[in-house]
Amino acid sequence: MSARSDTRLVGGPPPPHRLPTLTSLRFAAALAVFLFHAFLVADPLHPGAPLGFFADPRLAAALAHATSKAGYAGVSFFFVLSGFVLTWSARERERPAAFWRRRLARIYPSHLAMWAAAALLFAWAAPVRTWLPNLLLVHAYSPDPDINSGMNMPSWSLCCEALFYLLFPLLHRAVRRLPARALLPALAAALLAAAAVAGADAVLLSDRPRIPQLPVSLDQLWFGYLFPPARLPEFVLGMLLARAVAAGRAPRVPLAAAALLVAPAYALALAVPSPYDFVLPMVLPLALVICAAAQHDLRRGAGDPPPRRPAQWLGAVSFGFYLCQGVVLFHGRPLLFGDRTYPAPLAALLTVAAFGATLAAGALSHALVERPAVRRLAGRAAGAG
Repeated sequence: MSARSDTRLVGGPPPPHRLPTLTSLRFAAALAVFLFHAFLVADPLHPGAPLGFFADPRLAAALAHATSKAGYAGVSFFFVLSGFVLTWSARERERPAAFWRRRLARIYPSHLAMWAAAALLFAWAAPVRTWLPNLLLVHAYSPDPDINSGMNMPSWSLCCEALFYLLFPLLHRAVRRLPARALLPALAAALLAAAAVAGADAVLLSDRPRIPQLPVSLDQLWFGYLFPPARLPEFVLGMLLARAVAAGRAPRVPLAAAALLVAPAYALALAVPSPYDFVLPMVLPLALVICAAAQHDLRRGAGDPPPRRPAQWLGAVSFGFYLCQGVVLFHGRPLLFGDRTYPAPLAALLTVAAFGATLAAGALSHALVERPAVRRLAGRAAGAG
């Protein structure tokens, strides 16, 4: 990117470039979270019951281990991407109230729909005292697992996004004033902040009693993973990456090469002890993928073929897919199948069926809730970001 492009990003209207590759990658992140949930051996809401369908304990344990860090990677990708996209598409003269209205129009109606589904269809699954904190998107601030994991479990991440949105006008003012030479040191500081959160979580909080399916305590899981301020370094990292890409200061890594770095990073995440595995092993490779995808889109010429429509559609419905998996897996699975497990072929078919049901529900949520809400609440100009 030229200095002129960086100036437009920092002090004027946003660059005209859309980033369709990043839109497509959103679904890969949402799918990673789904796989983590789908293969859990123990249901977090009903610890004595399985969540996966596989009866063979060795196979079930192997699948659970193989996907045990996928949810961490997917959520971290979303948080970094959120900071990147919001900074990339920021409107310099937009008032904070208008920005907050646009962003809440993106997430809150879909959240409300899933909250209502959980309340109406599966009211027995959560104590009444968990309903209001979840409805108001403040439940992840509570260390009480009944509250931070009640109702629609994936919605805890929306508490983080709500904090990011609240702080974005102030953070963006600071980030856009950074000189280009300060971007790499600032990126390093964001990574160190994430490391400091993990270190504080490991040192200051007890790792007992352990969660059955995770080698951490409930307090450690809450502080290092669910607590919204603890995830702020990833969001700021994404903001700084957008500036770095626009200023030509980001590493120029081909998208395929950046994607190849994810596999060894994931293997490292499987070996790193908790709570250091929540963010640290994967965040830098995922950041490189985001940079490489953005640079790939910026190099795309006018005559280049457009991105494939299925990938763009999957990216568009990824938010609905992400939110709906809580209702399908954590509520629907025990309602329809109890604690029954099955031989591998049937279990695989049921897992695929759960994926299909979640994707269909996510598509309906996108078409019937998310898009109409954005049009009506945020206005026609809400399409960017």
